[in-house]
Amino acid sequence: MGAVALVGVAGIGLLAWPGPARRRAGGALLMLAAAVVLMRSGHTTGLQQLLNGIFLGSIYALIALGYTMVYGVLKLINFAHGEVFMVGAFVGFFTLTALGAWPVLAVPAALLAAMAVCALLGVVIERAAYRPLRAAPRLAALITAIGVSLLLQNVALLTAGASAKTMPPVIPTVTLTGIERHCGLAINVPQVITALAALALMAALQLLVARTKVGRAMRAVSEDREAAQLMGIDIDATIALTFVIGSALAGAGGVLYGIRMPVVKYDMGVLPGLKAFVAAVLGGIGSIRGAMVGAMLIGLVEVGVQGATISPEQLVQMLLLLLMVVAFWRLAASRLRGLPRRGPGHVLRLGLAAVLLAACYTVSQLAAGVLAGWFGLGHEATLSGSTFQDAAVFAILIVILIVKPTGLMGRFAPEKV
Repeated sequence: MGAVALVGVAGIGLLAWPGPARRRAGGALLMLAAAVVLMRSGHTTGLQQLLNGIFLGSIYALIALGYTMVYGVLKLINFAHGEVFMVGAFVGFFTLTALGAWPVLAVPAALLAAMAVCALLGVVIERAAYRPLRAAPRLAALITAIGVSLLLQNVALLTAGASAKTMPPVIPTVTLTGIERHCGLAINVPQVITALAALALMAALQLLVARTKVGRAMRAVSEDREAAQLMGIDIDATIALTFVIGSALAGAGGVLYGIRMPVVKYDMGVLPGLKAFVAAVLGGIGSIRGAMVGAMLIGLVEVGVQGATISPEQLVQMLLLLLMVVAFWRLAASRLRGLPRRGPGHVLRLGLAAVLLAACYTVSQLAAGVLAGWFGLGHEATLSGSTFQDAAVFAILIVILIVKPTGLMGRFAPEKV
C-alpha cells in the first residue's frame, strides 16, 4: 500500500505543477486511481490524513495568498497579515453569535462581514503605514509591518480580552454517515464547508488575476511598476486593490479557521500567519499557484506529523539529517554549478543530489543510535508528533531556502539598477 500512496502523491504533484493540460489530467487520474485502490483495500488511514491535510491547507492557502499578492506587487512582506486573519475570526465570531438562530444565513453573513471589515482594514493599513514608506528602504517597511502587527494584537486584547472565546456551534459537527459507510472516511460538515468555501475563493482569485482587466493591471505593476505607470495604470489604486483582495481572503480564512477549530483569541493569528508565510515561501513568494500548492503541502506535513509517534532515536536522526543537509547542500551546489541545466548534465545533477541525500540519510541513521545511547535516550518512551508539528513546518522552510531559495514555483528575479 505504500507504493499506492506514493502513486497518489505523484498524481497530486503532477496535478498541481504548471504544465500542459494532458499532464495535469494524468495526475488527476493517478490520484483518483490511488484513492480508489486504498478505499477498496480498506487502507483508509493514509487517505484520511491526506484529506485532513487538504482541509487544513485550504485555510492556510487563503492567508498565504495575501502574503504572496502583496509581495508580488510591493516586494513587501506584510507581517500584519496574520492579525488581519485574527480580526476576520473575531468579526465572524460576533456575526455568528448574533445570527446563531439562523444557521443557513449565519455562515454566509459571517464570511461577507469578515471580508468587508478586513478589506477596509487592509486599505487603512496600506494608506496609513505602507504608502508613506514606498520610497524608504525595505527594512523600514518591514519594521512598520511588525509594529502594525503588534498594534492590532494589543487593540484586540483591549477590546475583546485575553480569554479565548468559543465559536457558536452554528454548524453541527456531524460526520457524513454515507461517506463513512461506503468509503470508510470520517468527514464532518464543517470540514466540507470550509474546504468548498476556500476552494471557491481561490478559484475566483485565479480567474480575477488571469482573466480580468484588474488582474492584468496587478500583473503589470508586479512586473514593472514604472512601465505600468507610463502605460496609464493607476499604481495607487492597483496597490490598494491588492490589499483589499488579500485582506478579504485573510478575513474569510479567519472565519473558516474559527469554524473548524472553534477557538478565537487575540493572538490566534501569529502561528497560522507564520505557517502561511512558510507556505508562500515554499511555493514561491509572488506566485499565486505556488502559494496554494505550498499551503496544501504545509497542511499535509502538519497533519502527518501530528498523527505520528516519534522515538527519541528518530528525533535525533531527523535533527542530524537537517544539519547535514544544511551543511553540505550549498557546498555540493557550488561544485555542481558548472554542469549544464538540461540534458545529461541535468540528469547527472539530479543523480548526484540523490546520492548526497541518501548518504546523509544513511550517516544520520547510523549516528542516531550512537548519540541516543550516549545521552541515555534509548529507553525513553515514544513522543507524540503533535509536539513537533510546528517544528516540522519551520524545518521545511529551512530546507527549501537552502535547496531552492526561489521556492517550488518561484523564479529568480535580480535587482534592477
